[in-house]
Formats: sequence, C-alpha cells, structure tokens
Amino acid sequence: TMSNAPVIHVGSDTRAKSQADALRDAEFAIKETGLEVSFTSGPHIAGTGMLDGSPVSVLVTCLPVGGRTFIEVVGISEDSGAAEQTRNRIRTITMGPAS
Repeated sequence: TMSNAPVIHVGSDTRAKSQADALRDAEFAIKETGLEVSFTSGPHIAGTGMLDGSPVSVLVTCLPVGGRTFIEVVGISEDSGAAEQTRNRIRTITMGPAS
C-alpha cells in the first residue's frame, strides 16, 4: 500500500562554490551525519544509514550553473520526520551560509 512507501523531503538552492567543493562538502555532510556514502556518480552523491532510529537515505545533486552551483538535497525514509531531519542536516552542512 501507499502508506508503506518512503517519504521524500527535498531542499535546493544555489551557492557561490564550485561543483567539486559542493560535492566534497556533501560527502563531509553525509559522514558527519553518521551515514555512509553509498555511491558517487557524476553530479550525484548518496548516503544511507540510521538517523533517530530510522533507516534513511539521502541523495545530493550538485550542478554548475553560471559560476555558481545548484545543490539539491533529497532525504528519504519511511519515517517522515527522519527524512526531514536527514534533508535538513545534510542541506545545512553542504550549503553552508547563503552566498
């Protein structure tokens, strides 16, 4: 049933940093949040693990856009709160302050 489907929380913005820096920051964010990097491919880096007692996954996409980098963070879990916390923590660390 649909009630068993994972919940997705998404956040995105652009930052004045290179794609390489954004991906490096995303890798740091995934590890800092206690997750393991599950794959890296092109503009994507993903992580999986446990957050607040729930299994979670996160996907970060970093695309260069005119000297800036568009960063999208997708938190996924069957627990909506855990998906939101995953998104928020990874987003905060990866993006840093507005720039």
